[in-house]
Amino acid sequence: MMLVWFIDSNVLAHWIMGEGSVLQLLVDKFNLTQEFATIYSDRYRDSIDFVNKVLHDDNRKNQNEFYISSLGINELFSAVRDEFRSMLLFKNGMPISRWRDSRNIPEIKEGDYREIYEKIMLTFDQLFAENRVFPIAEKSLEDDPNYLDIFSSLLFLIKDAKTQDATLLTTAILNKANYFVSRDEPLIKAARSVIMDKYGLKLIKPATGFQVLKRLTK
Repeated sequence: MMLVWFIDSNVLAHWIMGEGSVLQLLVDKFNLTQEFATIYSDRYRDSIDFVNKVLHDDNRKNQNEFYISSLGINELFSAVRDEFRSMLLFKNGMPISRWRDSRNIPEIKEGDYREIYEKIMLTFDQLFAENRVFPIAEKSLEDDPNYLDIFSSLLFLIKDAKTQDATLLTTAILNKANYFVSRDEPLIKAARSVIMDKYGLKLIKPATGFQVLKRLTK
């Protein structure tokens, strides 16, 4: 049986940072230590290991298909931007208690943006090459008459669901996904039972996804 996986942007963003050389670019640019880079990579090791497993296994042979939706791709840029801003705040010595104050959000220079953009696009070549991960359009009411029924149920019945969460999950459900891999722990905790019972979609963390793939490839 073919297993369909959807990967959340927060998982792929940390792989892009760690394995796609964006992190190293920023470490070099801002004269940060390699210890900083190691701590960062170790913190998100579960995401990095999961995506590497996806990219390096023979998924066709093991009957797995992996997708990221259009909204997920858009969110990737937002997630990497936020990581970049956090590193700027850290470099500038801004206390963590003040990071959420919009007045302290640092500006990103055009040259820095361009360098990061080029690195991200190179990672897309790895992700989407040879059909490792498939980009897929979001579902809509025009695609499926059940769209609003599913979307609204997720938005109303899951405490921590935001509009973008419901949109991503609805697309996964309508594409008959078996797994949705995310680092959003509050969403997983709030939505896991509802989504599994109602739609048969398993909401899991990347570490769990890695273990599932490991069992499947034995």
